[in-house]
Amino acid sequence: MARLDAIDVFEMARAGSNLEGELALAAVPRLAQGLAHREGTLAYRCTGRIDDRGRPALALRIEALLPLYCDRCGKELDLALRAERIFYFVRSEAELAAIPIDDSADEALLGSTRFDLAALIEDEAILYLPISPRHPACQAAGEATPATPAAERRHPFAALAGLREHLRRATPAPRSPVRPLGAKSAGRRKTRRRSA
Repeated sequence: MARLDAIDVFEMARAGSNLEGELALAAVPRLAQGLAHREGTLAYRCTGRIDDRGRPALALRIEALLPLYCDRCGKELDLALRAERIFYFVRSEAELAAIPIDDSADEALLGSTRFDLAALIEDEAILYLPISPRHPACQAAGEATPATPAAERRHPFAALAGLREHLRRATPAPRSPVRPLGAKSAGRRKTRRRSA
């Protein structure tokens, strides 16, 4: 099996080469740190090509069953990950910086004769992880109720203002004037001296 951290992507594209295999989850530490455990593999298939614009390109497909934790119940869940992407390669940072941002599904990468394909596979798997993984049943249980129409929404502090007014009316007025704090403290000090 070829070393995935030193691939000549330009030659791979020119020859239309295929690379496929599996990476142990324990061998992709950035992905593994968010998993419930590190048992299992991440399958990949990479196909080099020259795209319809004459650029060296790569089609990547990854598949895995990733052990995650459900954000709602905390129990383990298996996420079936299937992702496909197409990348094309440029030869310099200047060329990469000159590419306009558009809505194209293809992404430009800085190519190399020693490209780290394993890191690209790991990056793509991480990008496809859900922000809040949940079991289907937990997802359904946690769904929000339909949004309240804007006309029926109350200001978030309206309830607080109402509570403050209710407490003001419910608190009885003091029956006798409050004694100054200093006089009360002095009285306590005298009592302590007498009891000694």
